[in-house]
Amino acid sequence: MLKKLKKATEISKSSGLFLGGALFGTLGLKVLTSKKAKEKYAEMIASSYQFKDELDASVSSIKQHTDDVLADAQEIYQARKQEEQIKSIDVVEGQDEV
Repeated sequence: MLKKLKKATEISKSSGLFLGGALFGTLGLKVLTSKKAKEKYAEMIASSYQFKDELDASVSSIKQHTDDVLADAQEIYQARKQEEQIKSIDVVEGQDEV
């Protein structure tokens, strides 16, 4: 008899969990489909779009500045490379005179 009582308790516990889950799911569905909730979700998504636009603008600005720095670096590199080539030509010409 104790085994039957234990089994009945387990079944009622499982049934209670199932019913609780079903109730919670139904309430959740009601909340998700309510007009006020939909308005709040739309506001939150609109805010995230605004944040995305601001982030894109910041990234674009950073990219422009980075491109400027890279262009300046390329010019400096080319100038140094040209100076090195002129120096190496002068050294070779100086060795030919000796």
